[in-house]
Amino acid sequence: MTGVRVRFAPSPTGYLHVGGARTALFNWLFARHHGGTFILRIEDTDRTRSTEEAIDQIVASLRWLGLDWDEFYRQTERLSLHQRYAEELLRRGAAYEADGAIWFRMPKEGVTVVHDLIAGKVEFQNREFKDLVILRSDGTPTYNFACVVDDTEMGITHVIRGDEHLPNTPKQLHMYWALGLTPPKFAHIPLILGPDRTKLSKRHGAVSVLEYRRKGILPEAMVNFLARLGWSHGDQEIFSREELIRYFDLDGVGQSPSVFDEQKLLWLNREWMRRLPVDELAELLKEFLVLEGVASSEEIEALPKTTLYRAVELFRDRSRTLVELAHTARMLFPGELAVPAEAQELLQPELAGPFVAIAQALERAGDPSPMGLETTIREVLAQLNLPLKAVALPMRVVVSGSRVGPGLFEVLALVGPKLAAERLHRAAEKLKEMKG
Repeated sequence: MTGVRVRFAPSPTGYLHVGGARTALFNWLFARHHGGTFILRIEDTDRTRSTEEAIDQIVASLRWLGLDWDEFYRQTERLSLHQRYAEELLRRGAAYEADGAIWFRMPKEGVTVVHDLIAGKVEFQNREFKDLVILRSDGTPTYNFACVVDDTEMGITHVIRGDEHLPNTPKQLHMYWALGLTPPKFAHIPLILGPDRTKLSKRHGAVSVLEYRRKGILPEAMVNFLARLGWSHGDQEIFSREELIRYFDLDGVGQSPSVFDEQKLLWLNREWMRRLPVDELAELLKEFLVLEGVASSEEIEALPKTTLYRAVELFRDRSRTLVELAHTARMLFPGELAVPAEAQELLQPELAGPFVAIAQALERAGDPSPMGLETTIREVLAQLNLPLKAVALPMRVVVSGSRVGPGLFEVLALVGPKLAAERLHRAAEKLKEMKG
């Protein structure tokens, strides 16, 4: 297929949500797969609702997803074109003036057939249509008419959009035919439903695409997730951007609605966090450490790069988002850690003495490696006639703030003997108070 030209045409009346982002992605992938052109067209003719803030947000969302465009237009800069086409419809007798507006004459008999690349053959009874305004009294075009004019002028070959627009298609077809034009091919993507199979809404998590960025979702995971909402390629679930471009075409888009499953998004995000190079993930983590109030920029810069990289290697398998990863990494920075409620019973008064002895040994430790710290601690426990299991889990909770994680000695080496000793001393003081 040569000369493919597609467009994503959002109205800047609010944020870009999941459905809009998927439409943009399908258009972008179709263009890139066929070596065609992807156009971003801002449909801002509704002056009462369109805002510059919404345009900025749409642009920022697409950029975060990595969807670049080859051409950019704003509909309000094209009003003279819309007016010229309206005058042509008047000249041809396909439109008329009334109440200061220009109206398009819709047929009242027969059937209009839409041959959709996804939905197949769809028939509309013409008696259901009424004449429609194409140019308002203030000279601005209405949605259906502006689409026809702009898609014609931009040489759009395929209109790929959500199936809520399917009822608009016969209206647009009649305008093309009235102007003596060949319409583009239409492909309407089925709806996205919530887990309860009702139309996706905010209560299902259908928030701004950029909100998912703030939740710690990687753009690679979001793109992968959006692509799989209604499109498939065999049984494959995880796709790189290059694979999506290679495999994507409209014959892989199903006719049934897709279900938005945030658990699947989180699963994909964990998979992509595992695949990302450690240095890249560490750089992304720095931003979330600050955003989540885990550490200051100064504390992050003071942390050895090797420590941050090792933390990413150890913790990313247990984290579904960058937010979770940031909170797990809290143990790397100075300060006391909160003990989880389910771990409170582990900290008994009789541990105060062993904690002090282990802390003192850590302060003198010559070898800060996991193996070196294990040797140091086992020597102390041998003198105290205690098995490792008597202190291992309570120590982990005090030093890392969690019952679970990598091996205890890996954690101690990561946190560092000095900081680990400080936390053990502080915990011992509290346990002595409990005893008293």
